[in-house]
Amino acid sequence: MSEIAIDMDITKIINKVEKFANECNLFKPHDKLLIACSGGPDSIALVDILLKLRIKYELDIIVAHAEHGIRKESSLNDAQYVKTYCEQRNIPFFMEHLNVLKHLKTEKLSVETLARKLRYQFLRKIAKRENATKIVTAHHLNDQAETVLQHLLRGAGPAGLSGMKAVNGDIIRPFLCLYRKEIEEYCSVENLNPCLDETNNSLDYERNRIRLDLLPRLEEYNPQIVTAICNSAKIIAQEHDFIDYYVKDFYTQKTNVNINEQNNTEITIGISDLKKEHKAIRTALYRYIIQKLQSNLENISFVHIDKIDKFLYNGHTSSVLQLPQNLYVNISYDQFIFTKQNTNLNKSIEKEQNLSLKIDLSLLFGQKEIKLPYEQSLIIEKVDKLIKLSGRNHCFIDMDKINGDLHIRTRKNGDRITPKGMQGSKKIKDILIDRKIPAKDRDKIPLICDEKGIIWIAGIQQDAHYLINKDSKHILYLKLKNNN
Repeated sequence: MSEIAIDMDITKIINKVEKFANECNLFKPHDKLLIACSGGPDSIALVDILLKLRIKYELDIIVAHAEHGIRKESSLNDAQYVKTYCEQRNIPFFMEHLNVLKHLKTEKLSVETLARKLRYQFLRKIAKRENATKIVTAHHLNDQAETVLQHLLRGAGPAGLSGMKAVNGDIIRPFLCLYRKEIEEYCSVENLNPCLDETNNSLDYERNRIRLDLLPRLEEYNPQIVTAICNSAKIIAQEHDFIDYYVKDFYTQKTNVNINEQNNTEITIGISDLKKEHKAIRTALYRYIIQKLQSNLENISFVHIDKIDKFLYNGHTSSVLQLPQNLYVNISYDQFIFTKQNTNLNKSIEKEQNLSLKIDLSLLFGQKEIKLPYEQSLIIEKVDKLIKLSGRNHCFIDMDKINGDLHIRTRKNGDRITPKGMQGSKKIKDILIDRKIPAKDRDKIPLICDEKGIIWIAGIQQDAHYLINKDSKHILYLKLKNNN
């Protein structure tokens, strides 16, 4: 009778994992699963249960073990245990010595964070080499509660408080339906005799302090605290998934992505569209855009996201908000623009496109086309009479009013011209602002000058001193041509 009762208990746990896997669509027939196995109770039970499901689902199973080099001999013993376990069951086994302490000298991360980073690098390397479809980890409900508490203590948003997902890209977690006690019971009944990591009892690690100190204290308030935390995480995850779905749709419908001349990626959104949305949507959108620009949210905190939203309401045209990792947000009239800058490339392009050209008009015969940066050209031609043309890309100059040679350059601080109909002069900067030229484009506009001053802000405004009249005998025709 006792054997039958035990079999039923084990079957219940296996069925629970199988049902959860099906509900979450964790794997499908013929998948090749790479199981991360430390040799502890959780991962050994995971391998054992998936072996029992292997035939039914026609799964191909391989195992990988990351030896971190932290616990020296006991760590090597764990590696040998997992290797022997796999050999006895004819499971392909892969191992790597990560030497976390050596990498710690060059990386500014905690031991826990660095170990995790190196472990996943190793797992993904093996998965790619062996064509594994999924990487499987043994995180369970107690791990979930610890993760949520850890994120809460650090001040996380909905993404962090959602905890771990059963499916997260190439990672699946079939044990997010089991408690630690169930897994330990399974190992005991199946006589698996897993390894025990002595560092799990050390209060030197934050995760251990949460498990050994904080959670037992919280159990005094709620004996079912792990269940309560996991249920809250599930609710937050569902609401976060909805916001995420909405944000992705908004991003697709309402944003423009382009690469500018400096090869920087720009993501532009209409300010009016942004302001119509709830703040929860806006802040989630900011995170999503930053993730798009740099593939992570490294060094981006609540403070930065809050600054972006305040900037939306308090910023003005041409103002710029600088964020970590060469990220910038700027306002250009009715547009909110996120940019990830490649600083090294910007410097080289800025040097290449520093515009300073001199034209000797005495050598001008026929039409001349001068190539300019930013896919533009300037066409120059001496003409006998005024040609009737429309648009600001054309300009006629009285050549007798030109002082010396013509120069083509970009704007400098303090540049001014006298527009037609004005008595005094006006700053070029103010003219460009009046014309609503975005700040990022103002330094791309060529200025046609002589030895005395600026004749024409190409495509924008001509200085009144150089205008032709009925007495003009020598006329110079200029045209700004866009080549894109």
